[in-house]
Amino acid sequence: MTVSAFTFAVDDGSTNVKVSWIENSQLKTIISPNSFRKDWKSAALRRDKKVYNYTIGTTKYTYDATSDKALETTHVDYQYDDLNLLGVHHALLQTSIEPCPVRLVVTLPITEFYNAEDCQRNEENIEKKRQNLMREINLNKGDLFEVVDVVVMPESVPAVLSTLMNSSCNEYTRSLVVDCGGTTLDMGVVVGEFDDVSAVYGNKEIGVSMVTDAARKALAAADSDASYLVANELIKRRYDMEFVREVVNDESQIETILTKIENKIHELGSAVAYEAKKFAKNPNRVYIVGGGASLIAPALKEAYATLGDRVVLVSDAQSALARELCMYHSDLDELEVAPESLIEVEDE
Repeated sequence: MTVSAFTFAVDDGSTNVKVSWIENSQLKTIISPNSFRKDWKSAALRRDKKVYNYTIGTTKYTYDATSDKALETTHVDYQYDDLNLLGVHHALLQTSIEPCPVRLVVTLPITEFYNAEDCQRNEENIEKKRQNLMREINLNKGDLFEVVDVVVMPESVPAVLSTLMNSSCNEYTRSLVVDCGGTTLDMGVVVGEFDDVSAVYGNKEIGVSMVTDAARKALAAADSDASYLVANELIKRRYDMEFVREVVNDESQIETILTKIENKIHELGSAVAYEAKKFAKNPNRVYIVGGGASLIAPALKEAYATLGDRVVLVSDAQSALARELCMYHSDLDELEVAPESLIEVEDE
């Protein structure tokens, strides 16, 4: 007997989990930060604030946005462990869909999805990822989604499917897709309007975590120990001095902290540009996606200066992959609408 299941596309990155789904002919997307620690929280004093206490096996976890004891997710093993299972289920609970049986379309970094030797699917890793998300997990005083099927896709290149289809490129155009996430750098060369993927490349050592770690260390030195989530928020809002002052206790260290962050962003951009030029020296176009896209865009525009406006920072780059996977894997016939007529809605 086949179980009817709702489909979610989930780009379950180490820093944030991006979820897209189609509801009432609308493409909806949310971004759910990862910030979990062991043990449970007590009940919230405010009734409008929900506490998320989870159990996996015999281990208790809780979602805690600000705790400096938040568990590290910026490593490749995250893809197969408790924190990945927590991150996905927590993100699903932030959507507007009530818990029900679900089919998940999730992702793996290119270096995990393909074998380095022959660029073939790494079936062992893919199955390992599937089984991790099929495991049992419980929410104290609440219901969770029942995962009935998991489909695993590679990161990076699918994020530009619609962009390329609408780009009027010819069958010989070579487009470099650069995806800089929290933990990994993934790249692929796409031919034409997604006629072929001619090459893929990944680096497990390069990601936004380089900047996040520097920010956390700088904050700690200013008596301002922070979670990974808060450090990432500081990176995004580093020009908002009101926010910066709220995060940094020792205000005499603000200039030092911001300088260290900017230096690390420059270092990240230089590292990505170097790897990109080594992988694809002269592509016809460059598309930049992922959570770190805005941080590395200036360096890539400089590295591929002759391309001019053909170096493109994709709109809503962080959630692009989840959106495209949702479009690709949804049953659009049942919606009675064409893909281009779907309206994207960013949930609060």
